[in-house]
Amino acid sequence: MAYNFDEYINRSGTESLKWDGFENRFPGLDAKGCIPMWVADTDFRVPQEVIDAIVTKAQFGIFGYPKAKGASFDNAVINWIYKRHDWQLMPEWIVPTAGIVPAVTYAIQALTDEGEGVLIQPPVYYPFKQTIELNKRKTIENPLRLNKETGQYGIDFEDLEMKLKDPNTKIFILCNPHNPVGRVWSVEDLTKIGELCLEYGVIIFSDEIHSDLVLKDNKHIPLGMQDPHINQNVITAYSPSKTFNLAGLQASAIILPNKEIRKKYLRQLDLNQVNGLNAFAGIALEAAYNYGEGYRREFLAHVESNIDYALDYVDKHLNGVRIIKPQGTYLVWFDFRGTGMSADEIDAFIIEKAKVAVDLGRWFGEEGAGFLRFNFACHRSILAKALEQIKDAL
Repeated sequence: MAYNFDEYINRSGTESLKWDGFENRFPGLDAKGCIPMWVADTDFRVPQEVIDAIVTKAQFGIFGYPKAKGASFDNAVINWIYKRHDWQLMPEWIVPTAGIVPAVTYAIQALTDEGEGVLIQPPVYYPFKQTIELNKRKTIENPLRLNKETGQYGIDFEDLEMKLKDPNTKIFILCNPHNPVGRVWSVEDLTKIGELCLEYGVIIFSDEIHSDLVLKDNKHIPLGMQDPHINQNVITAYSPSKTFNLAGLQASAIILPNKEIRKKYLRQLDLNQVNGLNAFAGIALEAAYNYGEGYRREFLAHVESNIDYALDYVDKHLNGVRIIKPQGTYLVWFDFRGTGMSADEIDAFIIEKAKVAVDLGRWFGEEGAGFLRFNFACHRSILAKALEQIKDAL
């Protein structure tokens, strides 16, 4: 089946957070009239098989309590992960949750006490720090380092080991592929992370939500499949929400190979009275994973085309701006520091002068000052207009 990612779909007035609910996201800045390229959902219709599955369920007309999970859910997850990443999961490892941020929260609640440390690698997806602090845990930071020569971010392993040695550090939240910098971590990086965390008794929560969206010559490798010992120290999170634009249905699959960790995690779900997915979420996940490979490939080709277009445009027209070329995800990290503007000036410039609503770099930590995150999962005309507005504003 061919999918039309060149179709422009007007989402304004559809109760979309991305299009209708963003003006108040930028305190002190006038975001009215901005092109929305911020939150990580796409402007494309989901696969027809997902629509058909949801319609069939809706027409059945009974929406009582669904099973927490069944064999069809497990098989869809198992087959997708094996097909995509060559990792053989066991059904008992799989725990459905209504999204990955809630899943991170349950892990923090289940496996740490108030005041204990959770390690992150800024600039990184900002809800991680929010949920750490809302649950009265301590944020430990191992900032990524931008290599000027390669134009890619890397891990400061000396600092990482020092932070992991601290007996108060209990969980490390790994983002792979990394949001927002787009880095797909190598086997060597993952092995070293896994070994260090195992040595110092730090459990890893590996957010792999963007693992289906790895670009061109890069390859995603699940941390949990690297080594049988490391495997027992890792919680891995998957979801079709980014790949197939299902974020509003809140369907995730959390992989917990370690029986004792899984027992504590399930206990936390009971404490929070979390009872699986809603009546449509599991059905949508199964349809996406069972029938969505062709959609994924065509969507990824569209994103790659947008990235190539932007790289060329920025190089030719946006002096002082550069793109950190992503290895994965449709989220693209722009470096505006070469414009000579301060971080405050850059934030005001993009919202009030260029009129493009993006995620501001400092949302991801102070290491993001001077950077901006753009969502390239959009129609080419939207991207082209945004870049032109930035050029004119500069």
